Amino acid sequence: MHRTTPPYDQISVLTSLILIGIVLFLVVHVPTWTLATMPLGSPLALHVSGNWLVALILVGLACTGTDSVIRCHPRSQAGELPYTFVFWILPGLVTLLAALLLPRAPSTPYWLMGLATTAALISLVVAAEYRAVDPTDPAYRLARLGLNLTTYLTALGLFIVIYASKLRSLITATVTLACASLLALDLLRDAPQPMRRRILYALIVGLLLGESVWALNYWQGSNFTVGGLLLLLFYIATGVAQQHLQENLTRRTLIEFAAVGAIGAIILLRYSP
Repeated sequence: MHRTTPPYDQISVLTSLILIGIVLFLVVHVPTWTLATMPLGSPLALHVSGNWLVALILVGLACTGTDSVIRCHPRSQAGELPYTFVFWILPGLVTLLAALLLPRAPSTPYWLMGLATTAALISLVVAAEYRAVDPTDPAYRLARLGLNLTTYLTALGLFIVIYASKLRSLITATVTLACASLLALDLLRDAPQPMRRRILYALIVGLLLGESVWALNYWQGSNFTVGGLLLLLFYIATGVAQQHLQENLTRRTLIEFAAVGAIGAIILLRYSP
């Protein structure tokens, strides 16, 4: 019988290391690097700040730590788990979002609340990833539901941060493509199709989101409105892709997604600040 209890000792160590890294944001100063290039015939100066470098290091830590937790699962040890990288995605991007948002906290109390929330969220996400390894686990459905909800919330946060950066469209579109593709793959990972096909569908979703943020950069909408519209598009695109991979896509399903998209867009455009 498969062990269903996550290794909470490893999860605690991983969470502690990530929190220590986030705290170092306030102490360690890493110089900014400037990379100059000429994509599409126009000059582009990319300023890589120390915060981004530390954030990427923390993402790598979250991914490797999650991998070690997943490999403790009996299914992985028995060779029944051909891919573990799909379990890294959500912990890594949650860590990235936290590392980018916490330094922007308006005051120390908010920063402390954000730090505590980050600790709880990362611990819960990694534990849920462990539970989601085995579909026969009694907690599988609850874990998968929690992971899906966290995926959409993380997508919203990342879309808002990316759009609010006001960087060149080439940069924001590329970063959006990468984040949306990874999050889409996390949602599609349990589809009954070969991994190559799931990756292809995730890339299509990412490309759609990347092109959309390129267009929305020319619109003077609020950060929340644009982030909400991108999340709505992401939800519809991943939902259609998931139904297609499960061979359940029908005209009625498409109409339902179209109705959700129309109602959601009207609400966002009418009531968002």
